Amino acid sequence: MNAPRRPILAAGVVLVLAAVALANIPAQAAAVRAKGTWSMVPLTRDTDHDGMIDGDGGVPRSGAASTQPSPVYVGAGNHIAQPHERLINGSTSWYLPASGFPVELNACASTGAQYRWTVTQGGAQVTQTPWRALGKKTCRTEVTLANGPATLHLEVRKGSASADTDISASPRGIVMVAMGDSYSSGEGVPRNVQAWLTDGPPFQPYWDDDACHRSTLGAPAQAALALEKSSPRTSVLLVDVACAGATVDAGILGPQVTEKQTTSQVEQVRAILGDRPADAVVLQVGGNDVGFGSLLGACLLNTDCPLARAPFPPLSAFRTVQDGVQALTGRLPADYTRIAACIGTATCALTGGRTTPGIALAPGAKVLPVMYPDITRAANGASCTYLTLTSGDFAWARDTILLPTPGATYAYASSRGPVPLSLAQGTLNQRIAQTGATVGWAPVTGTWDASGAGSVGHGVCAGAQAWVFGVTALSGFASASFHPNPVGAAAMGKAITAAVRATVPGLS
Repeated sequence: MNAPRRPILAAGVVLVLAAVALANIPAQAAAVRAKGTWSMVPLTRDTDHDGMIDGDGGVPRSGAASTQPSPVYVGAGNHIAQPHERLINGSTSWYLPASGFPVELNACASTGAQYRWTVTQGGAQVTQTPWRALGKKTCRTEVTLANGPATLHLEVRKGSASADTDISASPRGIVMVAMGDSYSSGEGVPRNVQAWLTDGPPFQPYWDDDACHRSTLGAPAQAALALEKSSPRTSVLLVDVACAGATVDAGILGPQVTEKQTTSQVEQVRAILGDRPADAVVLQVGGNDVGFGSLLGACLLNTDCPLARAPFPPLSAFRTVQDGVQALTGRLPADYTRIAACIGTATCALTGGRTTPGIALAPGAKVLPVMYPDITRAANGASCTYLTLTSGDFAWARDTILLPTPGATYAYASSRGPVPLSLAQGTLNQRIAQTGATVGWAPVTGTWDASGAGSVGHGVCAGAQAWVFGVTALSGFASASFHPNPVGAAAMGKAITAAVRATVPGLS
């Protein structure tokens, strides 16, 4: 008996029916997809990737004049200013919204015709963007958000079809303030310092602020840029008001008239930030207060300089250099306490009795006082000799001014034999270190640890290992003398970067 014939057309019929069914599904339904991500908009920018923060060349009437710095130098043979590379009054303030921080919402991996974002924080809708065409040039949107957890709801549509997705985000914008003297300002590292190193004189240094010799190659500025580049999920706004020659009274708490300043650094920060809180305040001050420049002049001109009278203020007011350094060092604890009363407080007492609102601090924020590096040792760890400065001069300076853990006395090897010197008032770096216990600051010890604690010295005589220039007066750049060179500024910047990362929530 013959077997029944199988319906050989059944499979073909099924395929035809399936094709008809698919044809009836709207094409746009398969083409719509919602996929997004987010990142912080950089507030410390380096758009030309030259390792320096980009500026604007001047204060624009609205927005940035350009986000693309000029690729060529202006000026002959001296690598003079790039027109779009200059901070505005010590900050990248044009990028700072009135509140919150700029966040980029990216829908570029989505498919469809239009998209919009709805953002909620703390259970409430904080912003909703209008529907916008979805294209390669239009798929990114910038919004301003407060720090903290957020839900980003992305909707995409095309015709009657739509898709949506939720994305968890945690925007983190950081405000970093830099205050202090020439070791922070970048006195020895103007933007075009490499032109001087390679070409020599004639040389016209180019700083971001000429009066204060402030440069974005200074250590705090390098730290801010490094932190900015470390993650797309954080942004760092730098407010840098450090100024060469600053002291506590003429600089931090009062204007530096000699540097054409009309307000204190505290007031300058307030003028930029208003009530916006800082997440970190990097502070390096005290070197001029104890007479660094006066001391160098005395030691270059005198044998047994600790026992001589200084030729220049402020140490010239004392019988000997040693007496003056100790007396001025003894004033630092009270000075640092006065500064502390101006950071994270409602009212600040300035030099001369004036008052002003203090610098606001974010919850948990810290002041980071920076220790001065060891500039006294050769690469092999021995005390330097340099020009008329003897190894005894350098050993004395290290142990009585820079060493964070000094003894009660120091036996100075004078030309007449050992002379015991009292260290009852401690040392500059010791006083900085003690601010952790006295005013609750978080001292940046890495600048000393990397230069003064190891077997390799980084002093003025250390050659390629040196963190500072020697006397540069005969080389067309006198102000760089005994200030951090590019190697030193970069090393100090790394120490500050580590300190900020360790203390600011969201960076560790």
